[in-house]
Amino acid sequence: MNNLIYNNKTLLIAISVLIIASGAILTYLQYNIEPWETVGGFLCGLGLGLLLIFISLKKPLD
Repeated sequence: MNNLIYNNKTLLIAISVLIIASGAILTYLQYNIEPWETVGGFLCGLGLGLLLIFISLKKPLD
């Protein structure tokens, strides 16, 4: 499982950046509409957390 995640590290980083971007765009487009601002903030936080995890991955021991 660790090898699968490590081998797809760049794809997972790209997906995290897309999640952050979609959250930022959603928040910008739905400004002052309360539930959607919260959803956009959640997406930005989720994407940032995943990005930090995927950037810090080290090569697993065999």
